Amino acid sequence: MIPRLLCLFPFLLLAAAPTRAQQTLQLPEDGVVVRALPADAAPARVCAPGARWLRLGFAELTLRGEDRLVLASDGGDRLALAGPQWEGRRFYVRALRGACVSLAADFHDAASRYRLSGYQAGAQPLQATTVTVAGAGDLCSDITPGDCVKTSDLVIAINPTVALAIGDNAYASGTLAEYTSNYDPAWGRFKALTAPVPGNHEYLTTGASGYFDYFNGAGVQTGPAGDRSEGWYSYDVGDWHFIALNSKSGGTVSSAQLAWLDADLHADTKPCTAAYFHHPFISRGRYNGYATLKPVFDRLYASRADLALVGHDHDYQRWAPMDGNQVAQADGVREVIVGTGGAELSPVTRTHPLLQASQGDTFGVLRLDLTTTGYNASFVPIAGKTWTDSFSGSCHRAQGVVGDFLLSGTTGISIPRGSSGGKLITVTSYGGFNAPVTLSLSGLPAGVTGTFSANPVTPPPDGSITSRLVLRVASTATTGTFALTVSGTDGKFVRTFAIKLIVK
Repeated sequence: MIPRLLCLFPFLLLAAAPTRAQQTLQLPEDGVVVRALPADAAPARVCAPGARWLRLGFAELTLRGEDRLVLASDGGDRLALAGPQWEGRRFYVRALRGACVSLAADFHDAASRYRLSGYQAGAQPLQATTVTVAGAGDLCSDITPGDCVKTSDLVIAINPTVALAIGDNAYASGTLAEYTSNYDPAWGRFKALTAPVPGNHEYLTTGASGYFDYFNGAGVQTGPAGDRSEGWYSYDVGDWHFIALNSKSGGTVSSAQLAWLDADLHADTKPCTAAYFHHPFISRGRYNGYATLKPVFDRLYASRADLALVGHDHDYQRWAPMDGNQVAQADGVREVIVGTGGAELSPVTRTHPLLQASQGDTFGVLRLDLTTTGYNASFVPIAGKTWTDSFSGSCHRAQGVVGDFLLSGTTGISIPRGSSGGKLITVTSYGGFNAPVTLSLSGLPAGVTGTFSANPVTPPPDGSITSRLVLRVASTATTGTFALTVSGTDGKFVRTFAIKLIVK
């Protein structure tokens, strides 16, 4: 066991099982000083003599109307906080260079307020401060138990701050007995530092009860694996925000999880973001990927997340950064499939223009060395194997939050001839986006017209606004199924949303 990491367990438990106060765990980098401030502290200035940077923790931040709180460091960094997205949350903001941070409250509403919980301070330059995360999916099977032990040996040697177990962790059905016999002797050696997500094999046991019993405790509702009814949570590692999502068996992602993800992304102040879940959005291994994850990928791209780490395919695949339409984007989300944790491997026999590296014959784990501006990543093979991969990237929000928007709604509508129907189109802001979005509709068949109840629409910063699309179908319209596209543009970005229209 790794003593340094054992001490993280109570904090990881707190993060993965957030209270109604929505406390987001902040794991510090090695050597960082952590200090608490007196309860109800609302200082105008926080200093740590000799520090090269500070990361402030908030016990409360309520901002009403146009009120805002501006953080400015003596190292020249500035962070402006505005909007309601932090209300009811306890969190740490991104690190700011310097030994002192001033807080300037531009409050006009009596309900606006803030309280600090503490701070983290580093003695090394911020750009030289690193933290390490390691992980893999498709882990421990009684068919190939030795390979799961070998990948767990890699994690112990890497000695990360957090280990990611990316689903299908205990074969074949994720029962508690299989977790105890297959997983625990290997990856269970660093259970205290593990932040897991479930896979489809966990859900072969009703409600993934074996998974939740193992990580949370028998019958315990919340714990390191999140709430049993959800299975999603988030936390911060250094200046990275990590989002653990539950793709269950690869089906439709629930509206509850998407709403939670929206709120989590809106409250993220970190310059770098990674999400992880079991099923791949795109793949060229045994599977093609899961289109059901497009709403997740759309949101990750709109908020300029950097990495999506997945498994399910028992191989390794590194993809170029892309958007939710699987189109290459310089500021896109890079998916990495690392289903090489110990379960029987399968080959990658197909190609794709965005597939940059792949293999299906070497077990190993992904190592991420993270900074406040980017990442250096490598595939680490088990002992006796030599295949490896390495890549790096800069965080899309390292120079500031990027404003963008997303269109969403239900994807299908059926209308008889001679009648009309409607559906709500939601325009959601990310990164403080607050500009008019002009909507348009294409793909209409003869005899069908469409209008929007409001056009253009302007979403509030990090909020949403709706416009009702009304489709009128003439009695002479052609019957059949038609693919419609709703487009929205602010003059800089064009975002689209697909609707399947059935004319009966």
